[in-house]
Amino acid sequence: MSGVRAPTGDRRRGVAILGSTGSIGTSALQVLGRQPDAFRVAALTAHGNAALLREQAARFAPTFVGCVAPNGSACDPAWATGPAALIAAATRPDADIVLNAVVGAAGLDATLAALGAGKRVALANKESLVVGGGLVLEAARRGGGELVPVDSEHSAILQCLAGRPGHEVRRLILTASGGPFRAWPAERIADARLEDALKHPTWTMGRKITVDSATLANKALEVIEAHVLFGLPYDRIEVVVHPQSIIHSMVEFVDGSVLAQLGQPTMEVPILYAFTHPDRIPDAGLPPFDPVRTGALTFEAVRHDAFPTLGLGIAAGRQGGGAPAVFNAANEEAVARFLDGTLRFGEIPKAIGSALDALGGTPAADRAALGALDAAARAHARNWRPAVLV
Repeated sequence: MSGVRAPTGDRRRGVAILGSTGSIGTSALQVLGRQPDAFRVAALTAHGNAALLREQAARFAPTFVGCVAPNGSACDPAWATGPAALIAAATRPDADIVLNAVVGAAGLDATLAALGAGKRVALANKESLVVGGGLVLEAARRGGGELVPVDSEHSAILQCLAGRPGHEVRRLILTASGGPFRAWPAERIADARLEDALKHPTWTMGRKITVDSATLANKALEVIEAHVLFGLPYDRIEVVVHPQSIIHSMVEFVDGSVLAQLGQPTMEVPILYAFTHPDRIPDAGLPPFDPVRTGALTFEAVRHDAFPTLGLGIAAGRQGGGAPAVFNAANEEAVARFLDGTLRFGEIPKAIGSALDALGGTPAADRAALGALDAAARAHARNWRPAVLV
């Protein structure tokens, strides 16, 4: 296990949770609350919901609390504030594990800092790898840190691979629920309302990632993440729709064997595994898996015509350079506009495509260049307007 042990003889592993009031953060605290002999909460940070953060701090008594709220007045005076609080939490000497559950590209610097400090990073912030995959891998090599994925799909792949080398793998098969519009015709999807997009059929998540699941942008980000994490080319990474969300992903090996990881759609399982990998510890918080009650498992092909954002993201990953960062930034801005009512659902991929056409070929070899490209892509998507027919 990477990271610095806590003093005073406490052999429990310290965990810093970045984004503790979000869906991943609250699930992680539920897991940690059931494992008091194995883990302790070293640090908590949140972007908002200071009231919940206050409750979490009172219950788990971390040695550090950071509040990265847009309205700093909601934060307690004793808390660290601003974006620097993320870095401080991620590099604390009493944190062995850093769970990065920050939403969006804002999580990249904390990932880099934690890996540079030799931490195990339980990574739920897929944007770190999409935007700065090369920088993240280099930070891990240089600092001695360790990346363990939290996304259910990548956790499933990690478990199925079980350390087998890449030359034995034929394909990675990522499963997608299909989101709330899986069975909708394409023309109806284009005019989908916000309340419809937020009705995910199997997962309970934050608003941004729920919209990403509705457009399948989230699956595009996961394909890029899988490419970076496991080193396989894009033509050996596939996506299949699996509405029940029971099989989280599959690995096909060169001899024809296929391994799949199954489980109920809860993030608590991959979170705990990211904390303990490659070991496992008992957790009585979840009922045993019942295949009979689960029922039939079905699969469908992705309808790329109805969900063009998936293809845009995979194409950006294949292009490489700064294109994945442009895709991510434009998508974040387009989703924000959809959430505030200034962009229609069907215009999200159009805004992203326009940003990629304008900026996708821009190189971005270092953190400063990535930051500038991120800002340019956000501005492009923010200012994009549909063509007016005359």
